[in-house]
Amino acid sequence: MPAPKKLGFTITVGNAKGGVGKTTVTVHLAAALGLGGYRCLIIDLDSAAGATKHLGVQPDGFAGTLELLTTDEPIHALTITDGMPKNVSLIPSRTQLSELDVRLSRFVDRTRILERPLAEACAHYDFILLDTAPAAAEITTVAAYASAAWFLLSAFPHPLSLAGMNEALRDIADVRRHRNPRLEVLGVVFSNVDGRATRLRAELEQLVNDALPGRMFETRIAQAVILPELSGRGITLFQDGMTMRLPVAQQYLRLAAEVEQRVLHREDFLTGKPLPLNAAHCRTPHARELSLADVILGWAT
Repeated sequence: MPAPKKLGFTITVGNAKGGVGKTTVTVHLAAALGLGGYRCLIIDLDSAAGATKHLGVQPDGFAGTLELLTTDEPIHALTITDGMPKNVSLIPSRTQLSELDVRLSRFVDRTRILERPLAEACAHYDFILLDTAPAAAEITTVAAYASAAWFLLSAFPHPLSLAGMNEALRDIADVRRHRNPRLEVLGVVFSNVDGRATRLRAELEQLVNDALPGRMFETRIAQAVILPELSGRGITLFQDGMTMRLPVAQQYLRLAAEVEQRVLHREDFLTGKPLPLNAAHCRTPHARELSLADVILGWAT
């Protein structure tokens, strides 16, 4: 029996400002979706190799994104699966990706360099997450905007983060007008959120709701000192039997469920219809506390 057709949802994760948690959101969103049985591919499009390092891969140890964009190497020849979260694969980045412009033929349309790789990836994966560089002028960031179906904005509840978000929204509008009219904002997720209800946080959330009605995710990702520690160890919350039960892990599971519902019900979401968010409609195990036993026994398949 042939393998079931993959869903092939492409999501660019970004913000025009660095240091706003986009890489942490990318790797944990993929890991959470992977627990729901979705096959996920992370393509690290940043020469700083944040996602690559976060997943415990030495940035200069493997071929990856640079070869993906400058050769005809197939996806499967460049993916890393060993040591990754369940159902997650990675195409790593390295510092030489910064040389991409000089390695591409001057006759190549920079906005289209991801089209072939993404077409191939969509045949094998349910979710393809593109972790972008914070600079909108980067070739890989432009290509991600021009090729993806969805854009997920990662932000901290801080005015500088919102300034980067506003710049990203202007870029999205420009891309939709000139190159990729199908690109839609999947949502805005606030991470590194202080548990206290501050006036600044409320004002920033109101600004987002005014600019993007209905696109704010209900789930907020709390501050958690464990996240940079896990990044240093090269793993996610869902690869450790203790940390996967922490409240921040449950938040990422709920975020993944929200993402799942929005992309699976694209037209309803874009027209503002309410979406079901319960265990009967979601594969992501968000509806109850996830324990290590759940994974060992195969509940999250």
